[in-house]
Amino acid sequence: MSHTNSPEYFTISTVCQYDGSTSVLAICEDMDAVMYRLKQCYSSCGDEYRINCYHLTTASDAATAYNEQMVNTRKYQKENEEKEAKLKELEEIKAMSFDEWEKMEDNRIERDKMMNEDFMEDKLKELE
Repeated sequence: MSHTNSPEYFTISTVCQYDGSTSVLAICEDMDAVMYRLKQCYSSCGDEYRINCYHLTTASDAATAYNEQMVNTRKYQKENEEKEAKLKELEEIKAMSFDEWEKMEDNRIERDKMMNEDFMEDKLKELE
């Protein structure tokens, strides 16, 4: 559970047995301090204590995590926009009649042939 980059801090909280609310009794630097602080408490039957461990967050660590989150959010949004555009295009293609689709496909094939012919001509000119 230890992070090498940040110190651990422990809190001791007492839990009210009537309404479940908590009150922080201490913030400690290690478990030895937690145990000595618990020994100071006057406890009776039914008393409940909670020990929580926290890591100190610095501004630079928080800024790095925030920047990573923003990059991932933008990436996710871009992927979703691309997906939505592709789905819309697919719906439009499904809505076309078969003849319209054939024309579109023939145009694409012709365009690809022309591009390949132009590419081959350019390559031949380079070789000369």
